Amino acid sequence: MNRMRLAALVAAVLLALAGCAEIPRSGPVDRVSPSTNSEPPIGLSAQPPAEGATPEQIVNGFLLASQAGLDDDFSVAREYLHADAASNWKPLAQVRVYPNSQNIALNTLDSGAVRATVGAHGSVSSQGIFTEAANDAVSTSEFSLAKNANGQWRIVSLDDGIFLSENIFSQKFAEIPLYFLSSDSSSLVADLRYYPKKSFATNAINGLISGPSQWLADGVHTAIPAGTQLTKTVDVANGEASVDLSSQALSASSSQQALMIAQIRHTLGTSNDVRSVKLTVEGSPPGVDAVKSLPSYPFGSYPVSVVSNGAPATVLKAGEIQNKGRGGGNRHLDSIAASYQAGQSAFAATANNATQLFAFDAEKETWWNVKEGRNLLSPSYDSSGWIWSGERENGGSLIVANPSVGREKAVGVPWLRGAKVRDIAVSRDGSRIVVVSELAGTPTIQVAAIHRNADSDDEPMQLGDPMTIGQSMVDVTDVAWIGPTKIAVLGRASAGSDRALYSVKIGGPSERLMAPYTGAVAITAGRDEGSIIVLTDKNVAYSREGGSWRAIASSVTAVALPG
Repeated sequence: MNRMRLAALVAAVLLALAGCAEIPRSGPVDRVSPSTNSEPPIGLSAQPPAEGATPEQIVNGFLLASQAGLDDDFSVAREYLHADAASNWKPLAQVRVYPNSQNIALNTLDSGAVRATVGAHGSVSSQGIFTEAANDAVSTSEFSLAKNANGQWRIVSLDDGIFLSENIFSQKFAEIPLYFLSSDSSSLVADLRYYPKKSFATNAINGLISGPSQWLADGVHTAIPAGTQLTKTVDVANGEASVDLSSQALSASSSQQALMIAQIRHTLGTSNDVRSVKLTVEGSPPGVDAVKSLPSYPFGSYPVSVVSNGAPATVLKAGEIQNKGRGGGNRHLDSIAASYQAGQSAFAATANNATQLFAFDAEKETWWNVKEGRNLLSPSYDSSGWIWSGERENGGSLIVANPSVGREKAVGVPWLRGAKVRDIAVSRDGSRIVVVSELAGTPTIQVAAIHRNADSDDEPMQLGDPMTIGQSMVDVTDVAWIGPTKIAVLGRASAGSDRALYSVKIGGPSERLMAPYTGAVAITAGRDEGSIIVLTDKNVAYSREGGSWRAIASSVTAVALPG
């Protein structure tokens, strides 16, 4: 058994032992949200190079030692490197994550170099940004070796970074959303990062200070003043994180300082290791409190909206729906989007085979013919009251319209030119949009920041350059937001497989949630995966109930929760 397989076996045994806790047999039933950061750590022990080891054994030992390097600052791993390579190697410049089901294969090339090859799950940059890999992607790295003065083989040339299995990665890295501010500072917007658990708090605050990911920058801002720095590492003891900032933090106004504190507390508070945050500036309290009401996922409790007999309706309870107004004239709705309006009477819809886009108030029976087109996208309603749609055969723009001010305009999206757009969905905070498009027969999920004019009804001005997510998906039918960093996806992760539901993270890996009801063609969702509503090709809407599905409406052709 080689060392890589032995390490995997040890990790599996430790994981199994960690799960052997006594099952409670009495007491109240509580609902909890599991955290990816709460599992006990895997302990890995690195071994130094053996005397007389061959080149392949040196590379194999280095790979094992680098996996344990997060515990010993990679000191043992550097023993496998020649002096120059040891000083120049940057282990966290790239973390290549590979599937648990695979082992790293080594082979010696004609040049004498040793090549490491393994399937790719994804990679993490030095800034903590995760990029998912396609299902058939492979990670490779080559190592050149030479004998040192003692006649022992050592690595003299290698790529920066390390290889980690999914299990070890999940145990050694913390998933931390950095929270920035929406354009109007009314909500927090998540920017997902992955940091080594030993230093996650310091890395997270430094990440906040450095600012959002490039793709997100156009849609958010920060209240942390330019030039602000940490004066020391963030210490986490007994559940309290101590953050001390430089004096530049006081250059902001009191209201901006309050927003800054909210950003910091919400960011560190996502970790199970942090119950409270003590913030100081050059050792003294800032003298202001955090903004108390600043949601990271502004979504409440809403009924499910449907299209029934071509007209809008609301599901009152399973099997009972209430009409929300007539389709009107010869309009026949074929999709629907519900607003976040408290009274739930404002809607948007496409009609007459997606050739018309309407906005309407179902109670007042007032209609606005927003746009006519060839094949319009099912609309998405954002939290600022703007309706989003556009042509499926796209020329590089999307349509936005605001019924409250009677405005309609085009927003240029150059990266969509020539694509066939399948679906769009604006995030609950209104700062991001997910776009599913198809180019040359290949579907892609992309997320982009929405740049808005906060002084003019939060008018959308432009979309930033997108980031591709869900690279493991080979087919996508529909998407819906289910959290600050997650969307639900109806699609396939491999050619020929059954359609299923997946959770795709905005800047993180994807995972299969469940098989949808047979014949699912569309989804909508609210706060989490338990809120997903599925529409089938038999025009029946189903909601998730425990481990099964329950029919809530029949003879419906579209379903929507606000958004």
